[in-house]
Amino acid sequence: CGAIVLGCGGMATLAQELTRELRVPVIDGVSAAVKMVESLVALGLSTSKQGDLGFPEAKALSGKFQALNPF
Repeated sequence: CGAIVLGCGGMATLAQELTRELRVPVIDGVSAAVKMVESLVALGLSTSKQGDLGFPEAKALSGKFQALNPF
């Protein structure tokens, strides 16, 4: 086995002990995910603002909220 990836945040405390006993890299999935998100933020990357992730189109209000229409 080349490495072990822990599948639960509750196992994170076992990573160092498993690495020492089994002599293989043990990856804590939660820590790896946090570091990945930190790197995306540091690069200035975010989700797309196009397609399904785009901002919704403005639509007129109706009913008792009609007076609040910005149009």
